[in-house]
Amino acid sequence: MVAEGALDHHWAGLFQYAAIRTGPQSAAIAMERLESASENLLQIAADNGSKVRPGAWLYRELREYLADVPYRPLPPDASDWWVPADEPLAVAVVQLRRTVPQPEAEVLELFFARGLDAEDIAFALSISATEVESRKLASLAIADRLLGRRHKHLEAMRKRLLLQAFALDPRRARGPQRAARKPVLSVGTVVKERYEVEALLGAGAFADVYRARDREVTDHVVALKMLRRQAGDARAVRAALRELQLIASVFHPSIVQLKDHGWHDRHLWFVMPLYRGETLASRLRRGPLQRKEAREVFEALAEALATMHRAGVRHQDVKPENVFLANIDPEGGQETQRVLPVLLDLGVAAKDAELVLAGTPAYFAPEVAARFSGVPDPPPVGPKSDVFSLALTLRQALDPTPRDFVAAGAVDAFVSFRASHGPQPPWRRDLRDLRPWFERWLNVSPDARPSGDEFRRELRVLTRPAEKRARRLGVMRWAIPATIALITLFGSVVYVLSREASLRRIEAAEERLRAAQARERAESIYASLEVEEARRRELEGDVAQLNAQYQSSRMTREQLAERLAAAEGEFALLSDRQSLHLAKLRQQSDELRQLRERHASVLVELDGLHNRRDEIARELDRARAALEGERTHRAEADAALEALRHKLEAAETVVEDARSRVAELKARLSTALVRAQSVAPAQPARATDGAKP
Repeated sequence: MVAEGALDHHWAGLFQYAAIRTGPQSAAIAMERLESASENLLQIAADNGSKVRPGAWLYRELREYLADVPYRPLPPDASDWWVPADEPLAVAVVQLRRTVPQPEAEVLELFFARGLDAEDIAFALSISATEVESRKLASLAIADRLLGRRHKHLEAMRKRLLLQAFALDPRRARGPQRAARKPVLSVGTVVKERYEVEALLGAGAFADVYRARDREVTDHVVALKMLRRQAGDARAVRAALRELQLIASVFHPSIVQLKDHGWHDRHLWFVMPLYRGETLASRLRRGPLQRKEAREVFEALAEALATMHRAGVRHQDVKPENVFLANIDPEGGQETQRVLPVLLDLGVAAKDAELVLAGTPAYFAPEVAARFSGVPDPPPVGPKSDVFSLALTLRQALDPTPRDFVAAGAVDAFVSFRASHGPQPPWRRDLRDLRPWFERWLNVSPDARPSGDEFRRELRVLTRPAEKRARRLGVMRWAIPATIALITLFGSVVYVLSREASLRRIEAAEERLRAAQARERAESIYASLEVEEARRRELEGDVAQLNAQYQSSRMTREQLAERLAAAEGEFALLSDRQSLHLAKLRQQSDELRQLRERHASVLVELDGLHNRRDEIARELDRARAALEGERTHRAEADAALEALRHKLEAAETVVEDARSRVAELKARLSTALVRAQSVAPAQPARATDGAKP
């Protein structure tokens, strides 16, 4: 058990250590030798009472194997190396590989990338601890001078930089697989006289999962999980029953369900539904999830986690390998298939009150990593650590590129770094709108993260851009006909308004003409009144003159009365004429006032029509903009159609050439047949005269 655990823990780091010095092929051969000798090696270490850790023994043994292999180190800029996404950082890492001498670089690698301490390194390299410390300080001085000029935040990222300087890209430099462990059950074994094992589905460090046929139910196939370790005492029994109790305490369609359980040769087994489908990790090998697909999958997973959290249970190992995409409609086509995401493997789940921590380091929440790395006063571990792992799984599903993997196989160094640094949000251009949300979901502080229910609601942001585009397309579907109708209506309205405006202008001109004529008539009446007033003043002068003559000539009373009566009659006639002219003037003044009032109302109506015309013009501008966008989309579609048409014409040309060649071959074949018939000897005739042929 100790040998297995030590070799598993250092397996990736041992392979990368060997591959950096001899290449991947020679490293794989050395790893096979080391695997076969590891159990005896660590047994010798235990018998000798060695104080160094098992990893030091493994690296020392591996160095002895590599001594027999030609030394072919990887160039500093070889494609097998891991290249950070930050370009200045990538340049600094390459410079570090070139600058640090090999003895100092080996100490730096074993310390930062392989997780050995000074005593372990001294044992593995067969040198003194003082020499180890001297090489370490010398290499760190070189790294600080070099990297300090390249990155302004170098001091805070020092561990990460030194870790990545000795890391190989897992997509190019993959180590050999460990030898498969012997399964607990063999094919054909019957458990509980009911479940017949048909095949091994998967083998892990703690349990094996088998495909089993249920003999009591026709055509019923289940997944049977068998724990590898036997339960020898009551404590082991309680530990074995732990996963069963946690599965049974939570019910949700997206959480694996318990169907049956029991004991077989002191091994605990339990039966679960056998889903048809694939894990999320397998699905991501074909490419990332689309946003809509990711929302459907992760909303169900977030709801399942929230259900677990309400029951006081933490999953503690959420990752793509533990998310199964079950096909619940296997008979349907590719377009109608429905997928049910299911959380698997509650083997390391825990109650909130339990101080049980486990999981996969690459998906550790910072508070979990802080507990493992021994950070003083770490934040409490709660349900939000599952939310962190689920959000990191979502980021991996949207952008499945190795970014936060355990570089160089250094689990301890990675966990120590994760304790204080959260993973980066997605950097793809089409995912930039999700960066603020991932910064919240993957925050180092658990208090800044959402709960499971809040995370499920916030996943609506995944499809928000598509929903906006759908709404715009929906608007365009009715906006284009409406725009055409609006343009037609606007043309009609403009025509009617222009015609009415012309009539209004004509009427206004006529009103102005009548007003001018009325003003002219009024002016002529005023002139006549002035003339009549002058005439009246003349008559008054005549009356005064007559009175004077009367006094001077002593005219008779009769003559004076006659002349006075005549003057008064003429004066009365003038007064009547003046009253008549005044009445006419008042009437024309009233008509002029009515014309002015009508003119003012016409101006108000014209202002309203102008405002309506402006509103219609603005609506027309918006409609024209929408129509222009639709024309752009149509032009793009026409271009794509034209390209397809050219491809079709090319294909038709190829087909026509093929037909011509077929016709030519037929003609040549006919010619060959004719020649063959002409060359063949004539057959003797058997029929005779009168005989039946």
